Amino acid sequence: MRLGILIQDAAYREALVKKLSSYNNDIFVNVISNKVSSDPDSLILTDIPPFKLDRKVLQAILPRTVFVISSAIDNLPEGCNTIFKYCSIPEIISELSIVYNRLHGNLKGMDHTSKLISVYCETDSYASERCRALAGQIIYLHGGSVLILPLSYINDYGINETGRSNGLSRLLYSIRSGRDRGADGITFTDSYGVSSLILPHGINPVAYLDEDEIRTLIFGLSKRFDTIIADIGTCFRNENISIMKESDNIVLFERGRRITGAEAMIGEDAAEKLIRVKITGDTEDVFAMDDCVKQIYGTARNESNSDGNNKEIRK
Repeated sequence: MRLGILIQDAAYREALVKKLSSYNNDIFVNVISNKVSSDPDSLILTDIPPFKLDRKVLQAILPRTVFVISSAIDNLPEGCNTIFKYCSIPEIISELSIVYNRLHGNLKGMDHTSKLISVYCETDSYASERCRALAGQIIYLHGGSVLILPLSYINDYGINETGRSNGLSRLLYSIRSGRDRGADGITFTDSYGVSSLILPHGINPVAYLDEDEIRTLIFGLSKRFDTIIADIGTCFRNENISIMKESDNIVLFERGRRITGAEAMIGEDAAEKLIRVKITGDTEDVFAMDDCVKQIYGTARNESNSDGNNKEIRK
């Protein structure tokens, strides 16, 4: 994604460019001095209010421009894209991705602003337990928000609530329409800080979505969570294998009693992202999980909580 930044607030601009440039995304940042970018494929991010732009210029750049606002603005032009100035970096990138994908006719595309980790196991009997443990260790060692997305046929992350039978359908619709701005109505977070979709126990409706719908779901949830763990378990349907191939990391929890053959299914390129974690049932499992998280994120703990620029823009 190519991004042209035309922001008058110098301190904010410098902090934003620094964080965007260091973020693990395929983003090309170009600071624009005093005029809009002539590259029709690039997005424009500016803090100049729409009403201060010439009407012809505004009409020409409106579809590919995101206006940074610090408070509500009345009478915005129809189709105007805005983002709150002090959103977190993942939220900013996700909002930019929505506009970018809409501009290029690819709203359903996989969003990589969140770290996407696919997990599969020798058996489903301990898949959810290992995913919860991995999520908790990521929060402890790395920080950030983590969501577990169940992709197996049985949902082990269910919650008993009424009136939410169409929650998944509503979420997919809101993402497709570009109206979704959060996931509060479809997710819950446990006492350990691990989030899941609000879905019933038993048959998992996510496992019956097609590939485009799963991509759309991940795209929307990426706006809210720093890490998404896709719990595949042993559900090696084509849609899940495709998600595995495009994940940032693939984790296999194994006891060494079965041969899954997943490496052959995902191919050589994706197999390079595979992390194998041996389950022994004793204290060695804790160290193995630590090593797994360090392989995914590196050895340094997330420093976002102590970032000196937090008052200006959150990482």
